[in-house]
Amino acid sequence: MTDSMIPIIRQLHDADGDQARARVLLAMPDAILFKYAGTLGDACQRAQFAAGAEFVHRRIVIMKAVRGPDGLLPEPIRDDFEEYRAALASFAQGGSHG
Repeated sequence: MTDSMIPIIRQLHDADGDQARARVLLAMPDAILFKYAGTLGDACQRAQFAAGAEFVHRRIVIMKAVRGPDGLLPEPIRDDFEEYRAALASFAQGGSHG
């Protein structure tokens, strides 16, 4: 039997720990994350990586958000996501988890 799973999703499933899962999610292309959000969120939940499932959710929210006339996300949404992304990136690189 062949493995038909997209390689980056396979990496998430096979990741050795939450820091590795975080690195995969941070590198995940938007198109893949959007298309497979349910699968990715479920994989994070099964691994008890709630921060990863939340990251998937937040990325979907910003992808679906209405932009302003300048094409940018509203500041509260943008700032909230950037803070969460930065915390996850710090954790992925061995920083504190919080």
